[in-house]
Amino acid sequence: MLSVLENEMKVNVSTYWGPNRYCTRPSVVFCFEEISEEKMSVMQRSFVALAKYLQKSFGYSHTFDEQSAIVRNDVFEFLSSAAIFILNYVRGDLEESGYVVDNMVPVLFVEFHKPELTVKAVNILLKLLFRGSKGKEHEVYSVLNAFWDECQRGHPDFQAHALITAAKSKKLFYQNLDKKVWLYGMGKKSKIFFETSTIEDLQREVKTDKLSGKNIFNAVGAPTAQYKIVKDRDELFAAVHDIGFPCAVKPVHSDSGRGVTANIRAFDDVGFAYAEAKKYTGKSNEIMVEEHVPGRDYRLLFLRGDFIGCASSVAPFVIGDGARSIRELINAVNSKRTRNLYVSNYLRPIKIDASVKEALLVQGYDLRTVLEQDQKVTLRRNTNLGGGGSTELFENVHRDILNHAKQIARYCGLHSVGIDYITEDIGAPPSISGGKFTELNKMPGVPLFLAAGYDIARLGDQFLGSRVGNIELNLFVFQKERCNELLHSYSGEYAVFLPNTIVRKGQKINVENGHFRQLVGKVLSDKQLKSLDIIAALEFVEQYGFPTEHISTVFIGELCKTRIVCETIEKLNCRVQYA
Repeated sequence: MLSVLENEMKVNVSTYWGPNRYCTRPSVVFCFEEISEEKMSVMQRSFVALAKYLQKSFGYSHTFDEQSAIVRNDVFEFLSSAAIFILNYVRGDLEESGYVVDNMVPVLFVEFHKPELTVKAVNILLKLLFRGSKGKEHEVYSVLNAFWDECQRGHPDFQAHALITAAKSKKLFYQNLDKKVWLYGMGKKSKIFFETSTIEDLQREVKTDKLSGKNIFNAVGAPTAQYKIVKDRDELFAAVHDIGFPCAVKPVHSDSGRGVTANIRAFDDVGFAYAEAKKYTGKSNEIMVEEHVPGRDYRLLFLRGDFIGCASSVAPFVIGDGARSIRELINAVNSKRTRNLYVSNYLRPIKIDASVKEALLVQGYDLRTVLEQDQKVTLRRNTNLGGGGSTELFENVHRDILNHAKQIARYCGLHSVGIDYITEDIGAPPSISGGKFTELNKMPGVPLFLAAGYDIARLGDQFLGSRVGNIELNLFVFQKERCNELLHSYSGEYAVFLPNTIVRKGQKINVENGHFRQLVGKVLSDKQLKSLDIIAALEFVEQYGFPTEHISTVFIGELCKTRIVCETIEKLNCRVQYA
């Protein structure tokens, strides 16, 4: 429902959950059946200012001739491209949008992850066009940021972006099953991931918390730093005394660098480290005190036991120019790190918090300090991306390090694992450099590699592997009466009768709750499935679209060769038979 359109214009809004006459992906279609010349003129006058604001503030790109008169087509073409732009700005993986005229009616279509967000995107743009954006930049910024908060919650997690990109390039079926759980491929050729970890990995009893990592390193004879596990402040100070300075303090059951304080050199800093770690200990209250290992922290990525690449993160820093304060230098860095992580290469803004202030204080600075020209100051003690760190790739990893890491990866037996190693020289063996293995990660840190420049499609393809693919999927479009007859006489192996019936080896199962698209996804996640028939009534596919674009053959019944069905088929690369 487009609330802004009440008393403004008449718009028919339809949601298609798959290929339709306008595009091949799930989309919301807006038919502008009635629009007054007055309202059209308002939009024509205001859209250039809005397009320029989006371009200047967020990098939107739209070509139009300011010297020529703005016509109706210009406004609707802007709506289609601007809608997909603001939808993709935060975690969007949408591609299809456009504008056509159908029987003299302007029709706008925009792909969706969640239809309500696509409707809201168009609603926001129309509201801004009606009310004007010039001189209201702060208000527009607030509206868009609130919308992007919703996109961050409702769009695919950015770690899944690499796998989705690869699935698109390989023309694979993919679908969200639940929150961060995604299906890639179909049936016997499918694989389910939670972000970038397979469901099988998450279900295995292999633990990768910091203590379990130590046990695995020791089991395979990989070098690792000395450590002690404590549960309270007194035990922590005693353990620091035994381990000695410099040392590191880490919560045992946390990830992404949360709560970690490294390179502690005095008891005055231990209290702060304890407070930081305590935030992330959870119910276990376990904290690790570890011997400090000098050098950089490297992440070694392994897939199916094979080495993929090595990346190293760098703690956030600023470089002085002799004029600006540290706060101003941080703001300058953050100006290039937007909410659009794809454009920002996965680099996050540097948040000015207690950790940054403490790191500066230890070095004798504060946020007001003006650094000399080319003077570099580190802003945190940890290097994770979430805190504003950056990364780079390394190719000259010493073979002894790789041999140890390969043993670790194969001992774990996981589809994907990230292995952390600290050393002053990644090209030297541990016996010479003193490098140590420190942690294991079931979530192997895809953004770490993407932020360093690793090709996203290549990485996603490596995660999916060569065995993920599509199976034979046939769609039958018949009159409703014939669908009912076939439901009672179906003799095939496996079929879905849309919207809510499964027939498997003669057994009928009615699924009362849930959306038909989720039903299709659940069926296609069955690893025993070799092929699938989907049967749908003509009225159903005309109203909701085809169930997927990955159809092998469409069988069209007599009297079902309508304009809508034929125009939808034209957009697909599939066989057609008339039955």
